[in-house]
Amino acid sequence: MSEGKPLEEVVRRLADTFNDPQTRELSYFEFYDDSLIIHGFPPNLPTNKEGFKEFIYSLWRAFPDIRIIFEDIIIEGNKVAGRYYLTGTHKGEFLDIQATDKQFKVNGMTIFSFRNEKVTERWNIVDIISLMGQLRAQS
Repeated sequence: MSEGKPLEEVVRRLADTFNDPQTRELSYFEFYDDSLIIHGFPPNLPTNKEGFKEFIYSLWRAFPDIRIIFEDIIIEGNKVAGRYYLTGTHKGEFLDIQATDKQFKVNGMTIFSFRNEKVTERWNIVDIISLMGQLRAQS
């Protein structure tokens, strides 16, 4: 099992792929095992890889320039905890809010569980209240 620096590099490559609109649809989901279980996503989605894909595609449609920037990465065994922020511009519907062209920046944390350098389980916490406030705020 990979530990330490190799897993940090995997997470950084995962982020780089997520951030690149030119290649993300081709390779982002390759970082995730087919047995993926997700936690902390909208309750109406399946908690498997297909539900995860559905959610991520909705993010990319709503925020085509979305970026994730990891500020801290902590590794213990096969688990990686990351503290990050997301930025982007609201260009499409998201959670019943029509496009506003507003930019946002929100904080989040994710814990990844790895097997053979693929994510098998993922827990997320994102400051969705701040995001909704930024999208709805009057200019």
